[in-house]
Amino acid sequence: MKKKKVLAIVLLMALAALTIAPVALAAEDGTENMITYISDMEWKAAEIYNNSLPSRDENVAGEELWLRDLYFEKGVCLHAMPGENAYIEIDIEGKGYKTFSAVAGTAESELYNVTMASVRFKFKVDGKNVLKTDVLTPKKTPETVTVDVTGARTFRIEMDDGGDGISGDWGALGNALFSTLDAKEDIEKAVKETPVKHGEEAPAEREDKPAAAGSKIELAGKSGCGSALPGAGAVAAAAIGVLACGSAKRKKKR
Repeated sequence: MKKKKVLAIVLLMALAALTIAPVALAAEDGTENMITYISDMEWKAAEIYNNSLPSRDENVAGEELWLRDLYFEKGVCLHAMPGENAYIEIDIEGKGYKTFSAVAGTAESELYNVTMASVRFKFKVDGKNVLKTDVLTPKKTPETVTVDVTGARTFRIEMDDGGDGISGDWGALGNALFSTLDAKEDIEKAVKETPVKHGEEAPAEREDKPAAAGSKIELAGKSGCGSALPGAGAVAAAAIGVLACGSAKRKKKR
């Protein structure tokens, strides 16, 4: 009986280690390169709207992570906060990483109307601002970001509301990762060669979301028909007309 308990504990520890272990990939020169998705890492600190934490590998409503028709098995999603920036801060001291990279954009939703979203990401290395994206919206092509983190101790991701209120402001970083690689093409190759979390392929097609998919967004109450949050985003949403209450899921074909 004791042996079974010990074996069970050992197996659980092994599984826990696998969920956060970096992925090792052999380079052409025979050296081993490491990439680590930030959604698999422990965060030093993080906060988004409503005193919540950023979502790992899904949007803030628990749906698959899509950025303008691009599906990502790995990534993080944040909801903008009023008056301050949503953020994730990670301790990377001594990890040997050279590069942070991600695809930045606004997250899509089947359950909520977030078409008024506008966000801007900022990246800090050891407290210094090193990169800022343009204001991102659902109509803009997601941006690929790359940050040099060689020798860094802390890395911080911040996201604001794009200057027009937080209504529908779901910002996402697809394939957000740290790597010992420093060439963009090598990182892209490493990502493609890395097995996805669940060993599944991305959905190949999706049906378009119906026009009547929920009128306004208030994630705090998880109600597709809640009152819109204050700001120009809410005004813009009202300007396109009052949509029918309710939600309809897009079907995804795998």
